[in-house]
Amino acid sequence: MKAVFNTARGTARDTLALKEVDLPSPGAGEVLVAMRASGVNPSDVKLRSGAQGPMIDDQVLVHNDGAGVIEAVGKGVGPARVGQRVWMYNINRSADGLGQGPLGTATQYAIIPAHLAVELPEEASFEAGACLGVPAMTAHRALMWAGPVAGRTVLVTGGAGAVGHSAIQIAKAKGARVIATVSNDIKAEIAREAGADEVLNYKATPLLDQLLDLVGNGGIDHVVDVDIAAHMEIYPQILKINGSVGAYASASNLTPALPFYPLAFRNIQLQPVFVYSMSDAAKAEAIKDINALLTSGQLSPRIDRRFALEDIAVAHETVEAGSLLGNAVVTL
Repeated sequence: MKAVFNTARGTARDTLALKEVDLPSPGAGEVLVAMRASGVNPSDVKLRSGAQGPMIDDQVLVHNDGAGVIEAVGKGVGPARVGQRVWMYNINRSADGLGQGPLGTATQYAIIPAHLAVELPEEASFEAGACLGVPAMTAHRALMWAGPVAGRTVLVTGGAGAVGHSAIQIAKAKGARVIATVSNDIKAEIAREAGADEVLNYKATPLLDQLLDLVGNGGIDHVVDVDIAAHMEIYPQILKINGSVGAYASASNLTPALPFYPLAFRNIQLQPVFVYSMSDAAKAEAIKDINALLTSGQLSPRIDRRFALEDIAVAHETVEAGSLLGNAVVTL
C-alpha cells in the first residue's frame, strides 16, 4: 500500500516521501481503516515544518484528520464495526495532545485507535468527514465553551476560513445571531452562504466602527476569534459584561499584550483553544453535536481544493500559502 511519511523537519518537497509499505494489522483496541480522504490542516503543515517540535522518529505518517471504512478490528473491538464509515481526530498526536504521535491518515490503510474513529453519518461524504477533526471540533469548542449561544449575538472573525465557516454553521444551528468578518467580497459571499446574518469587510472600514454602528457598545455576547492579537483591544468595547471569547489562533502576534483592567472591569472571559488537548468531555460534546448537524444537513464543511496522494507536497504548499477559502483534502 502507499503511505506518506515525514522524514525530517523542513519544506514539503524535501521532507514528504510517498512510499510502498506492507499492509498493517490492527492491535488490541485498534481498527484498520481503508482511507477515502485525508484532511490537510495548518497544524499538519506547522508540525512538518518544525514549528511544533522535533521529529519523534526517522519517519512518521502525516495528518490528523481523515475518513474511510473500517476493514478489520483488533482484540477488544466489536466485530460489528467492520464495514462502518468513520471519521477520525487527533490521530497524529500524542495522548496528551501536546506532541506528535506515530500514526497518520495520509495512507491507503490506516491503523486507528478505535475510540478515535467516530461513525460518519450516511448524509456526509468522506471528504466532509476529513474536515471535522481539527476545523469543526475547533469551531465547536471556540463557540460553545462558555455555554449555549441560542438567542445570543456571536462574532466570528475570519468567517470564510475552514474553522470560521464551520463556526458560522454551528452557531446558526444553535440559534445564535451571527456577525462574520472577512477581507473581500468573495469571502463575504462564502460567509453569507454559511448562514451569517451580517458580514463585515474589515479591510473597507475599521472593524470597531462597523460593529459599534451595527450593534452598539457592548452588543456582542461571544467572539470566535481567528486572531486574538488583532482584536484584543476592542473586546472591552464590543463585548457585553460577562461576555466571552474562544480564540484558536493569534497569527498577527504570537505573544499579544493583555489589556487586563479593561477586560476585568467587564468580567470578559478568554479561552484559548487547542483542539488536540481539549478535555474528553469537550471532545464528546463536539462529536455529538457535529454528527447531529451532519445528519440534519446543518453542517457542511467547505472544500476548496482536492489533491491526489502523489501531490501531497503541493497540498502542503497550498495550505502554507494561506490562500484557500475552506479546506484542503487528499483523496485516496
